[in-house]
Amino acid sequence: MLRAIPWQRLALTALTLASVAVLLYTLGAPEWTGG
Repeated sequence: MLRAIPWQRLALTALTLASVAVLLYTLGAPEWTGG
């Protein structure tokens, strides 16, 4: 059975996803904004 996800892991996952999103946005912003 699936076990409850510890808040530590949930926080780590969220932080990782946020970091990746910011990095991709920073690298892709000029293209996405048409600049």
